[in-house]
Parts: sequence; structure tokens; C-alpha cells
Amino acid sequence: MDFLSLTFAVFFIISVVCYYAVPKKMRWGVLLFASLIFYVWSVPYLIGYLLFSAVTTYLYGKWAEKHKEQGQAVLALVIFANLAVLLTVKFAPLAGISILAPMGISFYTLQVIAYCVDVYKGKIQAQSNFFKYLLFVSFFPQILQGPIPRYNQLKDQLYKGNVFDYKTVKFGFQLILWGMFLKMVIADRAAVFVNAVFPEYHMYEGTVLAVAAILYSIQLYTDFLGCVCIAMGAAEVYGIKLQTNFERPYMAVSIKDFWRRWHISLSSWLRDYVYIPLGGNRKGKLRRYINLMITFLVSGIWHGSGLQYIFWGLMQGGYQAAGEILNPVRNKVRNILKIEENSPLCVLWQRFCTFILITISWVIFRSANLRAGLSMLKRIVTDVTPWVLFDGTLYEFGIGRQSFFALILCIGLLAVVEHWQERGNLREMLSRQHIIVRWGIYLGAIALIAVLGVYGPGYSATQFLYGQF
Repeated sequence: MDFLSLTFAVFFIISVVCYYAVPKKMRWGVLLFASLIFYVWSVPYLIGYLLFSAVTTYLYGKWAEKHKEQGQAVLALVIFANLAVLLTVKFAPLAGISILAPMGISFYTLQVIAYCVDVYKGKIQAQSNFFKYLLFVSFFPQILQGPIPRYNQLKDQLYKGNVFDYKTVKFGFQLILWGMFLKMVIADRAAVFVNAVFPEYHMYEGTVLAVAAILYSIQLYTDFLGCVCIAMGAAEVYGIKLQTNFERPYMAVSIKDFWRRWHISLSSWLRDYVYIPLGGNRKGKLRRYINLMITFLVSGIWHGSGLQYIFWGLMQGGYQAAGEILNPVRNKVRNILKIEENSPLCVLWQRFCTFILITISWVIFRSANLRAGLSMLKRIVTDVTPWVLFDGTLYEFGIGRQSFFALILCIGLLAVVEHWQERGNLREMLSRQHIIVRWGIYLGAIALIAVLGVYGPGYSATQFLYGQF
């Protein structure tokens, strides 16, 4: 069941009506029933993976509360068992074995590992009711692509039964609408160009490849953010607030700042359960850099089994280590040139450099293999042909002139929205506007989705990119 399908829309509305129609103490049961229907409807023969994770980690939580002094070995066994399933699914293709990946397995595996570790450390109390715990693992808005929740963030919201609040429901549908715009208008339109260029990169000029690289950066962001916005909006309609997963990452002024803003739930998970247990920054600079490399290596492996993902992960760790090592040099240059660190020009330059570095890494991430990614980057640098930006070449890759300009305008709209979000809560600002202004914006967004989205000529809906990881 896809978030963008009519089936999901009907299913969601029915589940919301049922949720608020039953007594408060029964509402968590409605969420559980809806979540299981969502999962079974989507991948009926793969629910065993989800139940395996839920049962093993639930039993561990119950056992650990009674055997706090003996839980380390059992904890390692439970984590190993769940990771083994995940890694088998991810790496089986390297051995020529085709295994259909269960929906959301990467996300709920990290979710249950965090639960077990937190129970072991005494940070949370284990859930005694298996069905309530199953709801935590399977809550359908976040199971597809996150955010990756922590038990203490969700337990009260899931189980207490939330009362109907018009403002909360309204904000939820706003997020869903914004997510649909990002996915259907920007991401899917950019995907047409990207999917035409990347597989045949050796046939095109370096500047065309550079445009494809930039559009992939935009596509990946809007695709992932679109799904997360729909997930957060759907949860908010039930009165449940999921963790914010993106904070305008392409406005970051450094790679470190980027990872504070991009896929926040995964970044915080890696920090708490990989980086800090390795020693974090407590054992000197060299050890810190090694810990950074290991942490992002884990991130790369989590994303995929190919060498390009491992290389991409090492790039992110290397970026951050190099950034810290070169920081004194940057400060000295700024002092010589008498440039204030927070001046608009300096901030703009930092954002530009960060975006370029991230885009370079996304080329590796998107490519079919590491060799193809490196070859594409080499071609971008060595085959510079700026005239293709003006001679109509860019309109030969699946989207015509009008569609291409529509894409650029929508990307510009995204930039304006994110600029305002940096300055304050945009939804609160919108709620204070006159009803004609508000509904004008809502209807305008719906019109853009209808005209320029997947219903437009020549386009079709595509799966969310992060669904494959």
C-alpha cells in the first residue's frame, strides 16, 4: 500500500474516523489493527520478519528486567540475531541469491536494537504488554522510511489515546499535502532527467552530468523528505508527533552541520549506539577521527551492500575529519581577509561548498557501482561544456523546456519556503493568515500537484527512494 495511492487515502481516513470514534483506552488497539492491515496489505508474506523482531526483542526486554546483572551476553545474542536477518537480506544479492526485502526492515531493526540497549542500560522500562510493544514496532506511518523513533518518545503518545484537536489535525494534513508536493512535483519530475542520464553517463558531456548530479541531490532530498512529511502528517492527524527528521540540510555550513540536519533520527541513532560506545571524542583527536570513520562506515553498510555505499560512508567520515583538521587554516584565512564568520557572504560560500561536497558524494551513492561513480565525477571535471546549458540539450532527457522550467520554479519555491522556515515556524505563521490566504495556498498546492505531478502527461508515480535501503 503506497502513501500516494487512493487505497491508502481511503484506508487512512477510515482508520482516523475509527480512532476518534472509540473510547480513549481502546484507541491504541485501533492503531495496532490499522498498522497490521497496512503491513499485511503491502507485503502479506513478509510479516514474519516483523514478528520475529518484535517477539525476540520483547522477550529480551522482559527477561532483562529480571536479570539485569546477566543481560549483556543475551543482549548481544538478540542484537546479532536481528542484525543477521538484516544483513542477510542486504548482502544476499552479492552471492547471487535473490531475497525480497521486507518493507521497513532497516528502520524497525534499528528501532528494536535501540529499545533493547535502552532497557539493558536502565533508561526505559520494558513494555509488559506484547501487543502494545508490537504497535511501537509496527506503527504504520513511520515503518516505511522512518523517522526511527525511540520508545520513550512514542510510548505515551501511542498508548494514552489522544483527543481530537482541530489544529493538530489541520497541521497534519498540511504536512501530508506538502509531502505530496515534494514527492510528486519535484522529486518525480527530477527523477525523469536523473534516470535518463546516470545509467548512460559515458554518452553525455560533463556539464550535463553535473546538472544530473545536482538534480539527484534535489530528488533524493525531496523524495525522502516528502515521504517523511506524509508520515509525520499522518501521525499528527492521530495526535502523535514523530521526531523531526530533516532541518533544511542544504542550508548547512559544514558537513558536520549537514549531518545534524539530514536524516536526524539515523544520525542520532549512530551517535548514541555506535559513535559514543566506541569512545566518541573522549579519547583524543586521532581516536575521534577513527570513531567517525567507523560510524559512517556502518552508515554506508546500512544503506547498501555495494562498494559505492562503503566508499560513500568513508567519504562522510573523511569529510568531517578533514573539516576539523583544516578549521585553523580557514580561521587564519578569514582573519587575513578580515571576513566575519557569520557574515552573509561567508555563510553563503560555506553553504555552497557544503552542497558541492555532498553532491559529489551523492554521485557515488547513486551510481550503479563505485567505478561508474568515480568515472562520472572525472567526466564532470574534465569535460566542461557550459554551452549545453543554453542550446536546448537539457530538454532532451525526458522533460521538455516547459517542464524543465516548471521544475526549476518549484525548486525555487522550496528554497523560499526553507528560507522562511529558518526564520520561524512557517505553519504557525500560515495559521495566522486570513482564511482566504490560507485556502488560496492549499488550493494552489493541490492544483500544482494535479497539473505538474504524477498525473501530468508523460509522468508516472515512482517508489520512494529510501524504501530500498
